[in-house]
Amino acid sequence: MVGGREEETDMEQRNNLLPAVKGIVTQCDRCGSCLTVCPLYGTRDIEASSARGKNNIARGIIEGVLDEDPAVLDAANFCLMCKACVANCPSKVRTDEAMILVRQHFADRHGGANLKYKAIGSIMKNRALVKLSSGALGIMRKMKLGGLVPFGMAPEGFSRAKYLAAFAGPAALGRAAAPSATVVTPSSRVAYFDGCGMRMMFPAAAEESLAILNTVGTAKKADNVCCGLPHLVHGLRSDFLALARENITAFADADIVVTDCASCSDTLKHLGDHFADDPEWRERAAAFSGKVMGLTEYLAKAGYQPRQKADVTVTYHEPCHQGRGQNVKKQPRELLKAAANFVEMSGADVCCGGAGTFHMDYPDIAETLLEKKRANIEKTGARIVVTECPACLVQMNKAAERSGGKFKAMHISQVL
Repeated sequence: MVGGREEETDMEQRNNLLPAVKGIVTQCDRCGSCLTVCPLYGTRDIEASSARGKNNIARGIIEGVLDEDPAVLDAANFCLMCKACVANCPSKVRTDEAMILVRQHFADRHGGANLKYKAIGSIMKNRALVKLSSGALGIMRKMKLGGLVPFGMAPEGFSRAKYLAAFAGPAALGRAAAPSATVVTPSSRVAYFDGCGMRMMFPAAAEESLAILNTVGTAKKADNVCCGLPHLVHGLRSDFLALARENITAFADADIVVTDCASCSDTLKHLGDHFADDPEWRERAAAFSGKVMGLTEYLAKAGYQPRQKADVTVTYHEPCHQGRGQNVKKQPRELLKAAANFVEMSGADVCCGGAGTFHMDYPDIAETLLEKKRANIEKTGARIVVTECPACLVQMNKAAERSGGKFKAMHISQVL
C-alpha cells in the first residue's frame, strides 16, 4: 500500500474515476437476495461470484483497501450481465452497470482493454470486416466445415425450409408470405437494424426478419454499424460512443428502428442514458432510443399474424437482455402460440451461458449453465427451441446437438 500524499492522491484518483460505481454499490445492503438467483453463484458457490460479493469488491477498490490486481478484474469479468440480481434485489442495485464501469476503470488505469477484446472490438466496429467475417463463416457452413470454427460460431442451423417441410406440410414450402392485415400509416418509416451476430452467424434468420417486416409494411435496411455492446462491456467506451453516433445518424430518418437481436435492442434503447451529459448529442440519442423496438415487440404492436400454424411443439428461451433488460416477455410467447403449439419451459429466463464473450472466456462454466438449459428443454418434449438473440442461439444449437436429435434450435423469425 502507498502512504502519505501519494495515498491521498491515489484515493482522489479512485474517487474521480469511479463516482458512478460508488453511487451504485453503496445502495447494496448485503441482504443476499442475489445469491438465490445468480446462475454463476450456483456454479462456483463463492462470494465473489455473487452480486453482493462484486459490490463489496467495488467498495474495496473505491476505498483503497483492495489492490487492483488480476483477481479483482476477474471478479468483475465473471458476470453474465443477465440482470437476474437486479430483478431480485429489493433496492434494484444495478450491479451489472457497476461491473461495466469497473472494467472500464481497469482499462483506463492499466493499459487499455484486454488484447482479445481489442481485436474483437476492432472487427465489430468495421463494416468491411464484419461483412468479410460474415462471408467467411458462410463459406465454412456451405463446405460443412462449421465444426472447425471454435465456440460454435458457425452453426449450420435448422432452416425455415426444413422447419416448414417437417411441420407445416409441403404446401407451405415456397409459398409467398401472406400480406399482414395490419394498417400501416404512410408516415411510419420502419428501418431494420442488422446486428453483427445475426449478420455473421445467422444471415438466413436475418433475411426472414426482414421478410416479416416487409409483410407488415416496407422496411428499409440501413447500413448500420455494431450496436457497441461488446465495446461497452470490455473497457472500450470511446469506441462504443463513436459507434452510437454513427447509428444515431444512420437512422435519423426512421420513425421505428427494429432489430432481431435482444442485446442490440437493449443497448440501443439505452443510448440516451449514455449521452445524458452531452449537450450536442443528448436530444438526438434520446429520440433514437425512443424509437427502437425488438422484433417481436414491434410485431405485437403492429398486430402481426404468423405466416402459418405448424403442427409442432415449441418452447422459448428468453434472452436476458429481452426479458429483464426490456420487460419484453409476453410478446414472443403470444406470437409463438399463434405459430405452433407452445409450451413454457422451466427456467426459461435463466441465462444460457452465452452472454456475449462469456462462453469463450469461461467455457466450463458456460457448459454447466447450458447443460441445465438443455435438460429443461428436453423436459418440455418440444421439438423446437426458439430464441431472439444470436448469442443465445449459438448456445441453443450446442444444446440441440447434444440432445441427440430430440430438438432443434431456431431464431423466432424462422417460425413466425
